[in-house]
Amino acid sequence: MVFNISQKDWKKVIDYAQEAYNKFKSEIGGFMIAEKDKNGDIIISNPEILEQEVTGSTTIMDRMAIADYYVKSAQKHGTDIRFIWWHSHANMGAFWSGTDTTTMKEYSNGDWSAFLVVNILEEYKFRVCTWNPIEAHKDIQLNILNLKPKIISKAIKDSVSKLCSKPTVSITKYNGNQTSLYSQGYGYYGYDYYKDVSSTSTKDKKSQTVYDELKDDPLFNYTVDHITNMNELYTEGLFTFKDWFNEVKSWNKKLKEKKASFSISEFTENELHLECGFYTSYNPLNMLIFESDNEQNIKV
Repeated sequence: MVFNISQKDWKKVIDYAQEAYNKFKSEIGGFMIAEKDKNGDIIISNPEILEQEVTGSTTIMDRMAIADYYVKSAQKHGTDIRFIWWHSHANMGAFWSGTDTTTMKEYSNGDWSAFLVVNILEEYKFRVCTWNPIEAHKDIQLNILNLKPKIISKAIKDSVSKLCSKPTVSITKYNGNQTSLYSQGYGYYGYDYYKDVSSTSTKDKKSQTVYDELKDDPLFNYTVDHITNMNELYTEGLFTFKDWFNEVKSWNKKLKEKKASFSISEFTENELHLECGFYTSYNPLNMLIFESDNEQNIKV
Protein backbone atom coordinates (compact mmCIF):
# COMPACT_ATOMS: atom_id res chain seq x y z
CA MET A 1 0.00 0.00 0.00
CA VAL A 2 1.45 3.38 -1.07
CA PHE A 3 0.57 6.61 0.74
CA ASN A 4 0.72 9.88 -1.21
CA ILE A 5 0.22 13.50 -0.21
CA SER A 6 0.26 16.50 -2.53
CA GLN A 7 2.85 19.23 -2.17
CA LYS A 8 0.02 21.67 -1.38
CA ASP A 9 -1.30 19.58 1.52
CA TRP A 10 2.19 18.79 2.83
CA LYS A 11 3.01 22.48 2.79
CA LYS A 12 -0.15 23.22 4.76
CA VAL A 13 0.88 20.78 7.52
CA ILE A 14 4.39 22.25 7.72
CA ASP A 15 3.03 25.79 7.67
CA TYR A 16 0.77 25.00 10.62
CA ALA A 17 3.81 23.60 12.45
CA GLN A 18 5.95 26.64 11.60
CA GLU A 19 3.32 29.18 12.58
CA ALA A 20 2.63 27.43 15.91
CA TYR A 21 6.36 27.59 16.59
CA ASN A 22 6.56 31.24 15.47
CA LYS A 23 3.65 32.32 17.64
CA PHE A 24 3.75 29.99 20.67
CA LYS A 25 7.04 28.01 20.45
CA SER A 26 4.71 25.01 20.62
CA GLU A 27 3.43 21.85 19.03
CA ILE A 28 0.19 21.78 17.06
CA GLY A 29 -2.06 18.97 15.86
CA GLY A 30 -4.92 18.16 13.56
CA PHE A 31 -6.44 15.66 11.17
CA MET A 32 -6.37 14.69 7.51
CA ILE A 33 -8.51 12.28 5.54
CA ALA A 34 -7.28 9.22 3.65
CA GLU A 35 -9.03 7.78 0.59
CA LYS A 36 -8.16 5.08 -1.93
CA ASP A 37 -7.55 6.17 -5.52
CA LYS A 38 -8.38 4.09 -8.61
CA ASN A 39 -5.03 2.29 -8.35
CA GLY A 40 -5.64 1.20 -4.79
CA ASP A 41 -3.10 3.66 -3.34
CA ILE A 42 -3.99 5.94 -0.44
CA ILE A 43 -4.31 9.70 -0.98
CA ILE A 44 -3.94 11.80 2.18
CA SER A 45 -5.45 15.27 1.92
CA ASN A 46 -7.29 18.17 3.55
CA PRO A 47 -5.16 18.85 6.65
CA GLU A 48 -7.04 20.86 9.25
CA ILE A 49 -6.53 22.07 12.80
CA LEU A 50 -9.20 22.22 15.49
CA GLU A 51 -9.58 24.22 18.67
CA GLN A 52 -6.76 23.16 21.01
CA GLU A 53 -4.38 24.11 23.80
CA VAL A 54 -0.72 23.98 22.79
CA THR A 55 2.58 23.85 24.67
CA GLY A 56 6.18 23.06 23.75
CA SER A 57 5.57 19.35 24.33
CA THR A 58 1.80 18.75 24.08
CA THR A 59 -1.29 19.60 22.10
CA ILE A 60 -4.78 18.83 23.41
CA MET A 61 -7.65 19.14 20.95
CA ASP A 62 -11.15 19.95 22.14
CA ARG A 63 -13.26 16.75 22.22
CA MET A 64 -16.42 18.47 20.96
CA ALA A 65 -14.45 19.98 18.09
CA ILE A 66 -13.17 16.49 17.14
CA ALA A 67 -16.68 15.01 17.15
CA ASP A 68 -17.96 17.87 15.02
CA TYR A 69 -15.04 17.40 12.59
CA TYR A 70 -15.84 13.69 12.15
CA VAL A 71 -19.47 14.42 11.31
CA LYS A 72 -18.73 17.23 8.85
CA SER A 73 -15.97 15.23 7.12
CA ALA A 74 -18.29 12.25 6.62
CA GLN A 75 -20.95 14.53 5.19
CA LYS A 76 -18.44 16.07 2.79
CA HIS A 77 -16.34 13.06 1.76
CA GLY A 78 -18.60 10.09 2.46
CA THR A 79 -18.07 7.25 4.91
CA ASP A 80 -15.37 5.36 2.98
CA ILE A 81 -12.55 7.44 4.45
CA ARG A 82 -10.01 7.18 7.26
CA PHE A 83 -8.87 9.94 9.57
CA ILE A 84 -5.13 10.55 9.87
CA TRP A 85 -4.02 12.14 13.14
CA TRP A 86 -1.03 14.43 12.65
CA HIS A 87 0.92 16.67 15.00
CA SER A 88 4.17 18.60 15.12
CA HIS A 89 7.20 18.48 17.41
CA ALA A 90 8.09 22.15 16.85
CA ASN A 91 11.89 22.36 16.44
CA MET A 92 12.58 19.00 18.10
CA GLY A 93 13.20 15.75 16.27
CA ALA A 94 10.43 13.80 14.58
CA PHE A 95 9.89 10.76 16.80
CA TRP A 96 7.11 8.87 18.56
CA SER A 97 6.80 9.81 22.21
CA GLY A 98 5.15 7.63 24.83
CA THR A 99 2.13 9.94 24.70
CA ASP A 100 1.97 9.51 20.92
CA THR A 101 1.93 5.71 21.06
CA THR A 102 -0.74 5.81 23.76
CA THR A 103 -2.88 8.11 21.62
CA MET A 104 -2.52 5.74 18.65
CA LYS A 105 -4.38 3.04 20.60
CA GLU A 106 -7.45 5.29 20.69
CA TYR A 107 -7.79 4.61 16.95
CA SER A 108 -7.59 0.80 17.19
CA ASN A 109 -11.29 0.09 16.60
CA GLY A 110 -10.81 -0.51 12.85
CA ASP A 111 -8.56 -2.74 10.78
CA TRP A 112 -5.84 -0.07 10.27
CA SER A 113 -4.99 3.55 11.00
CA ALA A 114 -2.10 5.90 10.22
CA PHE A 115 -0.31 8.72 12.01
CA LEU A 116 2.10 11.53 11.11
CA VAL A 117 4.54 13.56 13.20
CA VAL A 118 6.55 16.43 11.64
CA ASN A 119 8.83 19.25 12.71
CA ILE A 120 9.59 22.67 11.25
CA LEU A 121 12.63 21.26 9.43
CA GLU A 122 10.18 19.09 7.43
CA GLU A 123 11.50 15.91 9.02
CA TYR A 124 8.75 13.38 9.67
CA LYS A 125 7.72 9.91 10.72
CA PHE A 126 4.67 8.25 9.20
CA ARG A 127 3.33 5.14 10.91
CA VAL A 128 0.72 2.66 9.72
CA CYS A 129 -0.83 0.46 12.40
CA THR A 130 -2.87 -2.66 11.67
CA TRP A 131 -5.20 -3.77 14.45
CA ASN A 132 -7.16 -6.64 12.97
CA PRO A 133 -6.62 -9.58 12.61
CA ILE A 134 -3.04 -9.04 13.90
CA GLU A 135 -1.69 -5.94 15.61
CA ALA A 136 1.43 -4.55 13.93
CA HIS A 137 3.10 -1.14 13.57
CA LYS A 138 5.50 0.08 10.90
CA ASP A 139 7.03 3.46 9.99
CA ILE A 140 6.99 3.86 6.22
CA GLN A 141 7.75 6.48 3.60
CA LEU A 142 5.14 9.09 2.79
CA ASN A 143 5.36 10.17 -0.86
CA ILE A 144 5.27 13.97 -1.08
CA LEU A 145 4.41 14.90 -4.64
CA ASN A 146 6.15 17.85 -6.37
CA LEU A 147 7.68 19.30 -3.20
CA LYS A 148 8.38 23.05 -3.44
CA PRO A 149 9.81 25.81 -1.17
CA LYS A 150 7.45 27.09 1.50
CA ILE A 151 5.94 30.48 2.36
CA ILE A 152 3.36 30.53 5.18
CA SER A 153 0.04 31.86 3.95
CA LYS A 154 -2.07 34.43 5.80
CA ALA A 155 -4.89 31.87 6.13
CA ILE A 156 -2.58 29.52 8.07
CA LYS A 157 -1.45 32.33 10.36
CA ASP A 158 -5.05 33.39 11.01
CA SER A 159 -6.15 29.81 11.79
CA VAL A 160 -3.34 29.27 14.31
CA SER A 161 -4.09 32.58 16.03
CA LYS A 162 -7.82 31.85 16.17
CA LEU A 163 -7.84 28.19 17.21
CA CYS A 164 -4.72 27.75 19.37
CA SER A 165 -4.07 29.06 22.85
CA LYS A 166 -1.52 28.55 25.61
CA PRO A 167 -2.72 27.03 28.92
CA THR A 168 -3.48 29.64 31.56
CA VAL A 169 -2.16 27.58 34.48
CA SER A 170 1.16 28.48 36.06
CA ILE A 171 4.19 26.27 35.50
CA THR A 172 6.24 25.00 38.41
CA LYS A 173 10.01 24.81 38.06
CA TYR A 174 12.39 23.25 40.55
CA ASN A 175 15.46 25.34 41.24
CA GLY A 176 18.05 24.13 43.72
CA ASN A 177 16.36 23.41 47.06
CA GLN A 178 13.30 25.57 46.40
CA THR A 179 10.31 25.45 44.11
CA SER A 180 9.25 28.66 42.36
CA LEU A 181 6.08 29.40 40.41
CA TYR A 182 6.47 31.06 37.03
CA SER A 183 3.31 32.67 35.64
CA GLN A 184 2.57 35.01 32.76
CA GLY A 185 5.05 37.87 32.62
CA TYR A 186 8.45 38.63 31.16
CA GLY A 187 10.56 36.07 29.37
CA TYR A 188 10.84 33.94 26.30
CA TYR A 189 8.03 31.55 27.27
CA GLY A 190 6.03 34.10 29.23
CA TYR A 191 7.56 33.31 32.61
CA ASP A 192 8.28 36.05 35.12
CA TYR A 193 11.97 35.38 35.75
CA TYR A 194 12.13 38.20 38.27
CA LYS A 195 10.04 36.24 40.76
CA ASP A 196 12.98 33.89 41.23
CA VAL A 197 15.42 36.68 42.08
CA SER A 198 15.91 36.63 45.83
CA SER A 199 18.65 36.99 48.39
CA THR A 200 19.48 33.31 47.80
CA SER A 201 20.32 33.93 44.13
CA THR A 202 22.11 37.30 44.33
CA LYS A 203 25.42 38.23 45.94
CA ASP A 204 24.21 41.35 47.71
CA LYS A 205 21.46 43.94 47.97
CA LYS A 206 23.01 45.97 45.18
CA SER A 207 22.41 43.16 42.68
CA GLN A 208 18.73 43.18 43.63
CA THR A 209 18.67 46.91 43.00
CA VAL A 210 20.17 46.37 39.54
CA TYR A 211 17.35 43.95 38.70
CA ASP A 212 14.73 46.43 39.90
CA GLU A 213 16.23 49.18 37.76
CA LEU A 214 16.54 47.10 34.58
CA LYS A 215 13.49 44.85 34.51
CA ASP A 216 11.46 47.39 32.49
CA ASP A 217 14.29 48.01 30.01
CA PRO A 218 13.39 46.47 26.60
CA LEU A 219 17.06 45.75 25.77
CA PHE A 220 17.50 43.93 29.07
CA ASN A 221 14.35 41.85 28.61
CA TYR A 222 15.26 41.05 25.02
CA THR A 223 18.68 39.88 26.19
CA VAL A 224 17.06 37.58 28.77
CA ASP A 225 14.82 36.18 26.02
CA HIS A 226 17.85 35.68 23.78
CA ILE A 227 19.70 33.73 26.48
CA THR A 228 16.70 31.42 26.87
CA ASN A 229 16.46 30.90 23.13
CA MET A 230 20.17 30.09 22.76
CA ASN A 231 20.07 27.68 25.70
CA GLU A 232 17.04 25.87 24.29
CA LEU A 233 18.79 25.44 20.95
CA TYR A 234 21.90 24.14 22.72
CA THR A 235 20.15 21.67 25.02
CA GLU A 236 18.04 20.36 22.11
CA GLY A 237 21.17 19.73 20.02
CA LEU A 238 20.46 22.42 17.42
CA PHE A 239 23.38 24.57 18.61
CA THR A 240 26.91 23.30 19.21
CA PHE A 241 28.86 24.86 22.06
CA LYS A 242 30.81 26.81 19.44
CA ASP A 243 27.54 28.14 18.00
CA TRP A 244 26.38 29.14 21.48
CA PHE A 245 29.68 30.80 22.41
CA ASN A 246 29.94 32.71 19.11
CA GLU A 247 26.37 33.96 19.50
CA VAL A 248 27.10 35.14 23.05
CA LYS A 249 30.25 36.96 21.85
CA SER A 250 28.29 38.60 19.04
CA TRP A 251 25.49 39.67 21.37
CA ASN A 252 27.91 41.06 23.94
CA LYS A 253 29.51 43.13 21.19
CA LYS A 254 26.12 44.65 20.41
CA LEU A 255 25.49 45.32 24.10
CA LYS A 256 28.85 47.08 24.37
CA GLU A 257 28.04 49.23 21.33
CA LYS A 258 24.78 50.26 23.00
CA LYS A 259 26.68 51.01 26.24
CA ALA A 260 24.56 48.51 28.19
CA SER A 261 25.45 48.05 31.86
CA PHE A 262 25.23 44.26 31.59
CA SER A 263 26.55 41.42 29.45
CA ILE A 264 26.15 37.64 29.08
CA SER A 265 28.58 35.36 30.89
CA GLU A 266 30.94 33.70 28.40
CA PHE A 267 30.97 30.27 30.02
CA THR A 268 33.18 27.32 29.28
CA GLU A 269 31.28 24.29 27.97
CA ASN A 270 31.34 22.63 31.38
CA GLU A 271 30.00 25.79 33.04
CA LEU A 272 27.27 25.97 30.43
CA HIS A 273 26.22 22.39 31.15
CA LEU A 274 25.84 23.28 34.82
CA GLU A 275 24.06 26.58 34.19
CA CYS A 276 21.61 26.05 31.33
CA GLY A 277 19.63 23.06 32.51
CA PHE A 278 21.62 19.94 31.64
CA TYR A 279 21.81 18.98 35.31
CA THR A 280 19.44 21.45 36.96
CA SER A 281 16.77 24.04 36.25
CA TYR A 282 18.10 27.51 35.61
CA ASN A 283 17.16 31.16 35.62
CA PRO A 284 18.57 33.09 32.62
CA LEU A 285 19.06 36.14 34.85
CA ASN A 286 21.79 34.25 36.65
CA MET A 287 23.77 34.06 33.40
CA LEU A 288 24.21 37.86 33.26
CA ILE A 289 27.08 40.03 34.48
CA PHE A 290 26.30 43.54 35.80
CA GLU A 291 28.60 46.54 36.14
CA SER A 292 28.55 48.29 39.51
CA ASP A 293 29.14 52.01 39.99
CA ASN A 294 32.77 51.38 40.98
CA GLU A 295 33.48 49.49 37.70
CA GLN A 296 33.46 46.06 39.39
CA ASN A 297 31.45 43.24 37.90
CA ILE A 298 28.80 41.51 39.95
CA LYS A 299 28.06 38.03 38.71
CA VAL A 300 24.85 36.44 40.04
